[in-house]
Amino acid sequence: MQPNKLRVPSLTHHVASGQDVVYLRDANGKRRQVYCGPHDSAEAQRRYREVLAEHLAGKVVSAGRHRPKSESKWPTVGQLCALFLLHADSYYVDADGNRTNQSVHFELAFAPLLELYRDVPTDQFTVVELGRVRQAMVDARIDYKGHRGRTPVDGRWCRKYINGNVRRIQQAFRWGVTQGHVPGSVWHGLSALKGLPAKRSGVPDRKPVEAVPWKLVEATLPFLVPTVQALVMLQWHTGMRPSETLSMTRGQLTLAGESEPWIYRPTRHKGGWRGKERVVVLGPSALEIVRPRLKADPEAALFAPQDAWAEFAAAKRAGRKTSKTKQMSRRDARATEVARRPFMDVDAYRRHIERACDKAGVPRWSPHRLRHACATRLVLESGIEGARAVLGHTDERVTRRYSIGADTALAAAVMRKYG
Repeated sequence: MQPNKLRVPSLTHHVASGQDVVYLRDANGKRRQVYCGPHDSAEAQRRYREVLAEHLAGKVVSAGRHRPKSESKWPTVGQLCALFLLHADSYYVDADGNRTNQSVHFELAFAPLLELYRDVPTDQFTVVELGRVRQAMVDARIDYKGHRGRTPVDGRWCRKYINGNVRRIQQAFRWGVTQGHVPGSVWHGLSALKGLPAKRSGVPDRKPVEAVPWKLVEATLPFLVPTVQALVMLQWHTGMRPSETLSMTRGQLTLAGESEPWIYRPTRHKGGWRGKERVVVLGPSALEIVRPRLKADPEAALFAPQDAWAEFAAAKRAGRKTSKTKQMSRRDARATEVARRPFMDVDAYRRHIERACDKAGVPRWSPHRLRHACATRLVLESGIEGARAVLGHTDERVTRRYSIGADTALAAAVMRKYG
C-alpha cells in the first residue's frame, strides 16, 4: 500500500463573505476554515502563502475572519521601490555618468520585499513586516551558480549580505520620507530593527579576506602572461586596489627623476564620490614595472587588455604543432574584438589569476588579497600609521582590519624571543 501523498489545501471562494478561505485540519482531524482576504486579491494570495507556511510548520493558524486593511492614499511598497530605483539610476553614477553596481544591489535587496509586500501601502508597513522579509532571506536556499548577488555560503546568504540588504530597504524608506512617500513614523519604526548579531543569528559568516602568501604568488607567476604578471607584482609592492592598478595611465602620473618616487593620482577610485583624493607613491620596485609600459598616449591604459591578449595569442602560436584552421581564425577574431576595450576589468584580471592557479595546481586566490599581503608587511615594518598612509585610509581603524595577519606574525616573533 502506497503512503498517502501530502495534500496542500487550496484557496476557495467563500461566496457568503466575499472572501477567499482555506480549509485546514488540525491534529485531531477537525476541519476549519481560515479567512485570507477579498476574493481574487493579491492580499488574499499573500495571506494564503503565510497560512500554508504556518500550517506546514506545525503552528496553530488563527481562523478568525480576515479584516482587510483600511484604504490608504499612500503609495504601495512596490511603487516606492520603483521610484527609489529611478532615483538610484541617476544618483549612483561614476565620473562618466555611467550607472554603478549600487543600483543592482538595491534591486537584489528589494526582491524578497516585493515578493511579500508589493501591494501593501507604505503607511501600513511596519517593523514586523521588515522582520519577516529578513527571515525570508535567512531561510532562502540558493542552489544555483551565476547569481548576480554575493556568492552563497553553503547554499545560504551570509549574515553581512543579509544585514546589508535590510539596510538598503531601510534606506529606501528613509528616502521616501524625504520625498513625501512614507510617513515619518514608519521610518522611525523600521529603524528599530538592528542587524543580525554574529554567531547568534543562525546564518553563516564569511571568512575574512586573508593575505595571500608569497609562495602561492610565486607558484602562479610562471603561468601568467607578462601583462598580468606586472599587474600582480605592482599590487604586491604598492598595495593598490585592483581597480586602481587597472586604470593607471601616463596622464595620471607625476614623473620625477631617476632616484625620486613617482606620484600616481587615479581619477577614479573608491572614495572619489566623497570628494577625497587618492595618492599612490611608486617606489623603486614599482617603477621598474611601470617605466617599460609608459605609452605615448597619456590616456592609454598601461596594462591594456589588448596587450594581455597579444601575449596570450603569441604563446599559443609558439606552442601550436598543427596549421591554423578557419575556425581558429574566427575564434581569435571574436576574442580580439572583446580585447579592444580600453581597460581590463577586475573580473577578467581575476579570471587570469584563477586559470593560472589551476595550471599551477595551487589554491585559487583573488587579486584583492595582494592588497592584504602588502598591508600586512607594511604594518610589521612601518606600523599602523605608515600602512594607513600608503593604503589611503582616512581612519586607521580600517587599516587594522588588514593587519590581522600582522598581529599574528608579531605575536609569534615576540614569543620566539620571550616565550
